[in-house]
Formats: sequence, C-alpha cells, structure tokens
Amino acid sequence: MYKIGIDIVKISRIEKSIKSPSFLNKVFTEKEREYCKRAENYAGIFAAKEAYFKALGEGIKSPLSNVEILHDDGRKPYINGVENSDISISHDGDYAIAEVILW
Repeated sequence: MYKIGIDIVKISRIEKSIKSPSFLNKVFTEKEREYCKRAENYAGIFAAKEAYFKALGEGIKSPLSNVEILHDDGRKPYINGVENSDISISHDGDYAIAEVILW
C-alpha cells in the first residue's frame, strides 16, 4: 500500500524562524544545517519532514530533528534511514513544497 504526504510552507515564515538557534536545533539536524545555504532550503526540508509525518498518518509524535532529510551526490533528497520511500522538494516564489511517498 502506498502512503502519500504533502506539505507547503511559506518561505518567509521559515526565514524568520531560523534566526532562532533553538528553532534550528529543535527542527534541523547538523547535516541539514550544513546543507542549507538559504531560507528556501530550510523551508523545503521543513516541508519534507511534515509531509513524511502526514504520509505516516500518525501526526507528529517525535521532534522534527528525529527525521533527517539528506541529499545524494545528484542533490536528490532522501529520508535518512527510511527505505521504501521517495521524496520530492520544490521551491517557487514565496513557497516551498514537498511530497513523500512510502511503500
């Protein structure tokens, strides 16, 4: 059975939030923070984490930093440690969107 989750985030909202070190540490792993160069990167990863929990259908039951979104050498995102999954992240204008498929 396939499970799908999708989330959209306003980049300016994340841009304000990432100014707080406590927000950064609660939501993003060290590797994710190393990868992110701009607010839109953070927003995309944030949307991906929320989409993952939506695909699970259980709500957010653990800190967002417990889910790690990494990128392979071709910059394709993946959920670290989660097999049988696919993820897509996109940014345009004021928004970032992510979709997660689990099987």
